[in-house]
Amino acid sequence: MASSSTTKRQSLVNESDQGESPRDRDPRWSMFAQESRGDRIRPDAWQVMILDDLSAPDGRCTGATDDEVFGVLGQWNAAACWVEGRKLAVVRELIRRRPDERNVGTATESGLPWDWDDRLAREIALELHVSVPAARKLTWTAWALEARLPGVGKALEEGRLDSGKARMIVQETDVLLDAPELAAAERLIMDGLPDCNTWLELQRLVQRAVVAVDPQGAEKRREQEEKENARVRFWREAAGTCALMGAGLPTDEALRAHAHVDQRAQEYRAAGIKRGIDILRVAAYLDLLNLVPAADRIARFKAEDAAVAADDGQQGSTQAQQESQAAATPGPGATQGDNASTDFGGPASGGTSTDFGGPASTDCGTAALSPDPGPAVAAEVNLTLRHLDIPFATAAGFARRAGEARSLGVLDPGLARRLAEAAARHPESKFCLTIVNGTGQAIGHGCCKPGKPRESGGADAFILRPGDATGPPGGFGSWILTLPGQARELAVDLHPVPTGECEHRYESSRHDPGGLLRHLVNVRDGKCGFPACSRHAKESDFEHAEPFEHGGRTCGCNCWSCSRSCHQVKQSAGWTVTEAEPGYHRWTTPSGRQYTQEPWRYPA
Repeated sequence: MASSSTTKRQSLVNESDQGESPRDRDPRWSMFAQESRGDRIRPDAWQVMILDDLSAPDGRCTGATDDEVFGVLGQWNAAACWVEGRKLAVVRELIRRRPDERNVGTATESGLPWDWDDRLAREIALELHVSVPAARKLTWTAWALEARLPGVGKALEEGRLDSGKARMIVQETDVLLDAPELAAAERLIMDGLPDCNTWLELQRLVQRAVVAVDPQGAEKRREQEEKENARVRFWREAAGTCALMGAGLPTDEALRAHAHVDQRAQEYRAAGIKRGIDILRVAAYLDLLNLVPAADRIARFKAEDAAVAADDGQQGSTQAQQESQAAATPGPGATQGDNASTDFGGPASGGTSTDFGGPASTDCGTAALSPDPGPAVAAEVNLTLRHLDIPFATAAGFARRAGEARSLGVLDPGLARRLAEAAARHPESKFCLTIVNGTGQAIGHGCCKPGKPRESGGADAFILRPGDATGPPGGFGSWILTLPGQARELAVDLHPVPTGECEHRYESSRHDPGGLLRHLVNVRDGKCGFPACSRHAKESDFEHAEPFEHGGRTCGCNCWSCSRSCHQVKQSAGWTVTEAEPGYHRWTTPSGRQYTQEPWRYPA
């Protein structure tokens, strides 16, 4: 008896052979014309093989009509949904293999356990290279699409829903705890699904269904969210800008706040500011939060416009001068006289001269660079400001290398330098210096301490020069850091960070480390030593790879930064951690798979 896959394959082949085709055209293309069987069939492995064969490695669909190419595009989308459904099915199998020990033997109607071991999310995170919270969401989605929303799960595997929409439905219906209400909402969603052509239409359908089956609960959930889960989020965008968002806000107050932002933006427009309304709203939003008076922002806008107008006028004058000069220049073949002008070797017209050893103009202003930038090691020094990591070469103006903010992400060189200069002006700023190797891993570190006043007064640039002392044994010497605008120098001794062959220089004979050892390990690791955890090392425990009570050293070659939750996982059955060399932590999971976390890589 032929399998369903074989029957489907033969049916598709027979259908493709019915029409006449040129000899150089693959007859299977006709399967994907609109309303043909191949254009509407459920995806499976055989269908994916046909799509892969027809599309060719580069995606060129030779011999196909536009209609058929669109049909293949739609089928590839359906196949992606099917593949996602298969992945979630495997996650469900892992759920069956990792049930919560407290609920072994209890299961849903679908056979899935009601709850599962939370450590499963960590194993999934390691294998899929995602964060632990993302792995938890994936696990919950896989469970919910069979135990709570089987109709939605079926639509995903049939290609009628993509993975993003399926996850959205799971998230929006999470609030429904009553099984009959959830089933009623799913029926409304599935009935309206064919009429939803966009994400927004589907989201509104789902939200209407949730409110329709539980209107009183919807009101209670909104009130609870406002009281308990309201939050402000701050993150970096792809362009290097920042986003600031309030979530869980009371609707009435949010409407009033939005009206105030728009009112302030209209005030700027009425003052004659020529900007797009979105730019004016952003300015109004920030000004209201930062308590900036409208008059100050208007004056700033007008100053910017005046500067642009002056620059345009200068460029126009320079262009006219160049055109006049060009008219007086001898033509091709003529001999140039003593008054001939050239820009080679001199400053550009209307600009500034930039070379190593002279004033360097950047978008952050002008900084005086010494002719000798100092020892070669200075170019590999990171200027660490609490949670900001800025290459010293960027701060000093020797180079334009990106910086980083731990809670924000990468900082472009101009912004990194401005932040370094702003920190230098603030009396509460704390500076450290970190020496990194060619891969950006820390090999030396020191915290700056107040030194003696400069004899010549305040500096106008970041300057790093050798100090009089020899520095810590095995380290990178003693140095003097001068900050722009500051008359007092900073002294820093650069200690070796425990990497490579450990000399046990800062080893403690007790379980708890000394302050310097803890700090150097935090600098080396940067974050928790679990590969899928992003908690900062400073917020993590000081953990022993080989337990102290079993003879493990309290030293950089056996100790590392580990968050409290990851520490608990490490101590649970089936999990082990070894430190092959200082800073390299190898985790072995209950499945026997191994994953390694390396030391933090600093911008360099």
